[in-house]
Amino acid sequence: MKAVDSGKGCLFMYGNYAGDVMNFDMAVEMAAADGIRVETVLVTDDVYSSSQFARRRGVAGDFFVFKVAAAKAAMGAGLDEVKAAAERANRYTRSMGVALSAATLPATGKIMFEIADGDMEIGMGIHGEPGVKRGSLEAADRVVDQIMPFILQDLPFVKGDEVSVLVNGLGGLPLMDLHIVYRRVVRILQGEGIGVHNSFVGNYATSMDMVGMSITLMKLDKELKSLLDAPCDTPYCVIRD
Repeated sequence: MKAVDSGKGCLFMYGNYAGDVMNFDMAVEMAAADGIRVETVLVTDDVYSSSQFARRRGVAGDFFVFKVAAAKAAMGAGLDEVKAAAERANRYTRSMGVALSAATLPATGKIMFEIADGDMEIGMGIHGEPGVKRGSLEAADRVVDQIMPFILQDLPFVKGDEVSVLVNGLGGLPLMDLHIVYRRVVRILQGEGIGVHNSFVGNYATSMDMVGMSITLMKLDKELKSLLDAPCDTPYCVIRD
C-alpha cells in the first residue's frame, strides 16, 4: 500500500475467506495509522456457500470484479467510484464449480483433502470447502446440467439478459475439457434466451494442481459492459479494442 498510494487511497479486493479478512483488516488498521485511506470489496460469487450473499466465499468471479474496478480506476475515477463499480460487478456475478481431485500443498507435498479416484464433488470451494454432493464422475454435459440451475436461479438470470461467461480451470483440467464445458454452457444459455456478450475459457483462478473447473456468469449492463471491454494488458489476459 505504501508503494502504490498516491494520496487518493487504496482499494482491497479479495475473496471472502476468514484468514484473508483477518489479515487484510489488520493491514487496513496499520494503513490508517500511517494516514492511508483504504476501502475493501469482498468477492462473494460462490452461489452454494451460503444463502446470505454477503457471507459467501469468493471464487473465480474475482476475475470480473478486478477487471471492472481496474478499468474504472484507469479512467481516472476516484476511490469511491472505483469501489462502487467493484461492488456492482460483484452483485451481478455468480459462480459454482466441481472438483475431481485435491490440490497439493507446495510446502508439504501433501494433498489438502481426500477425494477418491473416479469421484467428484459439485460445489466444492477452491480450498476444498464442502460442496453440494460427492459422487462418481459423470460426463461433462451432465455436470454442467447440474451446476447451471444453481447459478441461473440465484440472481436470477432471465430471458433477455446479456452475460459474460468464464469457464475457469482449477489448475489440472485439460483445456479441451474446459471448452467442452463451455459448449454446454452456451447451449443452456441459448435455451434460456440469455445472450453471451463475450467469454473466457482457461485457467484464471486456480488452486495449485487441482483437477476441476468452475462456471461464472456476470450479468451485464451498459456500464459493466464498457468496463469489461476496456483494453487491458496483464501477464494472463489481454483485451484489445
